[in-house]
Amino acid sequence: MYLLYSIVLVTWGILLLPLFLYKAWRYHKTLPGIGQRFGRLPDTLRFDGRATIWFHSCSVGETLSLQPLVRALHQRFPEARFVFSTITKTGQNVAIQRFADYGEGNTFYFPIDLASVARSVLDWIQPAMIVIIDTEIWPNLLRQANRRGIPVALANGRISAGSFRYYRRARRVLRRVFRDYRVLMMQSEEDAQRITEMGAPPEKILVAGNIKFDQDQAKKTDETLVRSLGEDLRFSEQNAPLIVAGSTHPGEEQILFDVLRRLRTIPGLEQTRLLLAPRHPERFAVAIQLAARCGFAVARRTDHFGPDRSAPVLLLDTVGELAEVYRFADVVFVGGTLVRHGGHSIMEPALHSKAIVTGPSMENFRHIFEEFRMHGGVKVIEAGEEHPDLQARQLLDVFQQLLQNEKERNALGAAAFSILEANRGATRNISEKIAAIFEEAATGALHRAIRK
Repeated sequence: MYLLYSIVLVTWGILLLPLFLYKAWRYHKTLPGIGQRFGRLPDTLRFDGRATIWFHSCSVGETLSLQPLVRALHQRFPEARFVFSTITKTGQNVAIQRFADYGEGNTFYFPIDLASVARSVLDWIQPAMIVIIDTEIWPNLLRQANRRGIPVALANGRISAGSFRYYRRARRVLRRVFRDYRVLMMQSEEDAQRITEMGAPPEKILVAGNIKFDQDQAKKTDETLVRSLGEDLRFSEQNAPLIVAGSTHPGEEQILFDVLRRLRTIPGLEQTRLLLAPRHPERFAVAIQLAARCGFAVARRTDHFGPDRSAPVLLLDTVGELAEVYRFADVVFVGGTLVRHGGHSIMEPALHSKAIVTGPSMENFRHIFEEFRMHGGVKVIEAGEEHPDLQARQLLDVFQQLLQNEKERNALGAAAFSILEANRGATRNISEKIAAIFEEAATGALHRAIRK
């Protein structure tokens, strides 16, 4: 099974090579950290005698959600070594920025899941434990870790409806892979049920909650960043309404620009601004071109939103600042929801008690989304992506209603924040379980290192 998986992985990489080469030529975009992905890690990651926890998170959202857990475990194990891996470049940048306090040179790109590469990385880092955030399944790494007696914990596990349909077909294979986890800590009962149906042993499954509800408990506000953003967003003495559209995808920006144009014809909303944060950095230039075609001037964050500080469209062309930008919004639109993408997290705007608006596609966060919807913490555009004109009309109505009604806006934001308050505690549950495993594993890891 593992040989077949490795062959498929290598074949897939070879087939995608022309696409990587095209992107490198067309967009000047290369795959960063090639050496690290093949197991060649820097000396800063070499085992130094301390018991080590290896944390893995895929991209920006997962890396940010990891913060409260890392902080809780560091308070309990201040002498332990923490190292962090990501898959994406944006995730790596955030990890470098957010986890610098836990050691120098402690981040790297996740290795390709081949047995030889996994062995090399494990021998170099010699972790006492591995913690994987969200649901990423890497059979060769899991197998090699199990052979070395290294426990692997899945934390904040989530199985989306789309992933479940795919994974369930591989139940017979996954049943063997799931044996190599020490524990599978899932966000909800629904996630636990799904991973059970995928073949995971019930005795390894624990419903621990979602650590994203606890995100602000570990977050240290970057006052310099907040002050910089505040200065850049303070255009005039006028109280110009600001809509922040975070993590947008193709097809959504056009609708948002159409809505902005109509909003600015409504008495009292003529100065409304849209701060746009495309999900992927390579789409920054595309968003600027689209705004120009729609007749809007654009001010970029990298230019401190200048020189035209009255531009109706503001582009957040930076990484890792969106969470702080939300605090300046009057209304927040969460991207990936007007198109069939599955949505993005609504936690960060909720932390700032903001009025949140989404489209109908929130499958990736179904449990959280239903909780917010049930308790009045979000406004939802019901029209699907096959009806963009109707989506625009509904979005216009909701934005106008919220921007002209401060009381309703504040009530929506307060409801969102109260939902976070009511669901906190996952960090404690997960950290206690990891701590118990780590205390046992650390002793064994150090004994193995001494024998070597």
